[in-house]
Amino acid sequence: MSHHHTSDSRRNAAGIGGGGRTSRGRIGANVSSSNPYGSTFNNEDDGSPEGLYAILEQGVTRPEENMISTPEDMKRRRECIEATWDQVRRWLHRHESQQERSAAAYFRGQGDASPLHLICKINNPPTDVVNEIVEAAPETVAWVDNHGWLPLHHACANGASTDVLKILTNAYPEGKTAQDNNSRTPLHFYAFRNSENPIAMAANVGMLCDTGAAEISDHGGMLPIHYACAYGTSPAVLKVLADAYPGSVNAKENKGRTPMHLAMVNSPRDASPGVVAFLLECASTDAVNVRDKEGNLPLHLLTLGVKSIDATESENVNNVSECLKLYLAAKPYASPDFLAALQDLPGWLLDVAVVDPHVRDILNKKIIQRFPTSILMLDGIMYFALILCFEHATTNFIKQMELEYPLVPDLPESEDDVPNGYFPSLIILFIAATYFFLRELAQVVASLALGAFTSWLYDTTNWLDALVIVLVTYYSAIMTIENPLLQDEGDMNTEFEAFRAGAAVTKGVLWVAVIYFLKNTRVDFAVFLNGVFYVCKRLVAFLLAVLVILILFGQMFWVIYLETPVCPKCNPYNESECALDAGEDCTNDVCEATVLYGNFSHCEVGESFLKVYTMMAGEIGSETRYYGELSAQIIYVLYGFVVVILLSNVLIAIVTDSYEIVQNDRAAIVFWSNRLDFISEMDGIASVVQRRILCFGKNQTDGSRSVYKQEQASGAVSVESSFYPDGSREWFREAWKSIIGLFDENPYDDGDLRPENIEFWVTILYKALALLIIPLWLLIGFASVGILWPPQVREWLFVQKETVASRSELERKKLEKLRVIQNDMKILKTEIRKEMESDREAMFRMKAEVDAVQSEFLSDLQQVKELMTTLLDLGAVSN
Repeated sequence: MSHHHTSDSRRNAAGIGGGGRTSRGRIGANVSSSNPYGSTFNNEDDGSPEGLYAILEQGVTRPEENMISTPEDMKRRRECIEATWDQVRRWLHRHESQQERSAAAYFRGQGDASPLHLICKINNPPTDVVNEIVEAAPETVAWVDNHGWLPLHHACANGASTDVLKILTNAYPEGKTAQDNNSRTPLHFYAFRNSENPIAMAANVGMLCDTGAAEISDHGGMLPIHYACAYGTSPAVLKVLADAYPGSVNAKENKGRTPMHLAMVNSPRDASPGVVAFLLECASTDAVNVRDKEGNLPLHLLTLGVKSIDATESENVNNVSECLKLYLAAKPYASPDFLAALQDLPGWLLDVAVVDPHVRDILNKKIIQRFPTSILMLDGIMYFALILCFEHATTNFIKQMELEYPLVPDLPESEDDVPNGYFPSLIILFIAATYFFLRELAQVVASLALGAFTSWLYDTTNWLDALVIVLVTYYSAIMTIENPLLQDEGDMNTEFEAFRAGAAVTKGVLWVAVIYFLKNTRVDFAVFLNGVFYVCKRLVAFLLAVLVILILFGQMFWVIYLETPVCPKCNPYNESECALDAGEDCTNDVCEATVLYGNFSHCEVGESFLKVYTMMAGEIGSETRYYGELSAQIIYVLYGFVVVILLSNVLIAIVTDSYEIVQNDRAAIVFWSNRLDFISEMDGIASVVQRRILCFGKNQTDGSRSVYKQEQASGAVSVESSFYPDGSREWFREAWKSIIGLFDENPYDDGDLRPENIEFWVTILYKALALLIIPLWLLIGFASVGILWPPQVREWLFVQKETVASRSELERKKLEKLRVIQNDMKILKTEIRKEMESDREAMFRMKAEVDAVQSEFLSDLQQVKELMTTLLDLGAVSN
């Protein structure tokens, strides 16, 4: 039921008259603009109706004050508020008549706000002030400002105490369900507050929702529990809201988002883990599979909510990680977009997701399905086919080109130089390249359909596959074309050398692709590959320093030997040329130096740098070459200490330490991250193919289509059931189990089998047939790329067992225990601080009361003094 009324209808319902009881005006010009808190203005003695409004306006938080963050500003703000309440109390003390107070309380200022609105607008208004204003003008409790807000709306939004809320609700009970211009009740505003006292907050929520406010939604379809889950609150408050309206925990707002969606998108908040835990307990685990109108799971919104979070923000990171663990513990459906959402998580959060038991179980179950297994085996077969066929084709192509266009004429031929036919190899190369092209194309289409194209775009494996496709196709096409190289003899050698270099690069790329492929099969390969990348990242600064040092020593050696006899200008290998040029550029001394030193490495800058680099790698050479120059000997000794001894050992230490981190602490994370990438790709491809088959297949019945739609709605798309009947899968499992069971130690209960018994020979026959069937079955399964293998074989090959807890995991558990203790200490500290603030507020109020009594006493004494003076004057006159 809607309780939205206009301000006039509320006044009429409350028995409020027209303009006779209400005065309007604009206050604010009297407040000093130079003081941001307005504490210098004093209207305590102002008897006009707007005097009280002007005092309260000083304490209202202005927009620019919302940016207050420093402790000094917060302190000044609290002092300003306390000063405002002191002035209000003094004003009430000086204007005790009902008529004066009512006139001030009925005043309407800027935005149709009354003094009661401003009182409730200030954080934690005092009960005595609210009570006196309500007693002076009880009708103002039902007034609304130009936003449609009652004083109760402001009180709930600004953290009023329980006593204040009771005063307002008792004076106007209908206000609990009153809606503002955006259809929000006071409970909507109170629900987004994260109080430090959850017990009191739960009691207040219970008081506010006892007339049905928990069932009222705002203009966006959001219930109070949506606000509570979005802004974070305690489970005690959520329980009150859920008890008041049990259907609210699964209710959807206008965009189709449930409280779980809003809690996950705000997961960095401190209260979010408690909210998610409550929803999973109260709303059942199906809440993790609900999608909004845009098809987003709660996991998608969590990904959006953490994009701006830095991994160094420990509190936010811990809150998000805890929410993700709770979400995954509920075992959401392994739909393709669920896996795509996992891929979109930032790196620090993906590390948490991939080691979760539910995610591991999903990846293990999906990797042994026929479709992923067949794709994985096809990838391996195609990679090795590319390597073998490309090697065979390029070798024979180079031999053929050497025979047709020999680089060295009249060179005798041998049997090894005769090329073999390589056309079949070219056919296999084109087939393999086409396979990888179609595979990548299907991945692109699937990623676009799932809205996860960025995941495909930033995956280095996909770019490596694209490079393989381009290189193999290009060089296969060159080898297919007859006489592809230029006929001009001058350009022939250049083109031929370019082909050799390109073929060598292609072979290197193919082997790198094989390494990338192997990382999806075994954890050891994944650790190795990611260890190499991790070490390279750690070595960036070190390698830059080494490069500078090598250039330094290379230039030093070059300068020392520049224009010396060991660096002749003529050909050092031709003594006759040297002798003919004697007396010009070359001398006999140079020839002798050439014989003594040979072709010296430091005569050119590039050769000098190359030499110091090879010396670092261990190629020291003859140390006697530096005997001719003392400075060169000193530099050589310094080089040996700094580069060969010091930097080499530093390099070993960095590599060992870095690889140990990957091997010990990130082994599981590395492997499962790679497997998640592969399974996400396969699931995306399978889902797209499945949709095409079910949408366009001629043999599909309406019943099967409806079943598919139900699966799509729930998010549970099974790749295995899409292509293969469940019966065949179970038959394969049971058949393999029966065959392997023949080799158990006690196949029969009696166990007493002897050659004299016919059962003994029957068992031997069965075992012999099993020994024949097993290898035949395995070969047929391999030929069918794993499709005809029993599930047990695929499990043995690809299921990764539970890894041993890493060092970081053990440390993480210890940190979690410490975090619990730290949270308990934080709660205790908060309670102590709250008690101190409460005591301080009580002292301030007591001081204000004492000041008021003192002021009243002094006023009475002044009146007595004036009376005595009058009496004395009268006595003097009479005398």
